[in-house]
Amino acid sequence: MKALIERQLYSPSVVLPMVAFMELLVSHDFNLGQVGAVMATRGARAALSRSRGLLFSARGHAGAAA
Repeated sequence: MKALIERQLYSPSVVLPMVAFMELLVSHDFNLGQVGAVMATRGARAALSRSRGLLFSARGHAGAAA
C-alpha cells in the first residue's frame, strides 16, 4: 500500500501542478484571493484559446472540403 501511495504521489501529473501552485502562492505572498483570481484568469484564457483553436480548425477543414 505504501508503494502504491508513493507511486501515485510522486507521479508527474500530481507533482508538477502542485509545484506550479506553490510557486504561484509564493509569488503572490500566500494571498489565496489573488492566487484564485490568477488561476481563474489563466484557466479562462486557456479555455478561450482552445475553443478558438477548435473553431478555426473546424472552419478550415470545412472550407478545404468545399
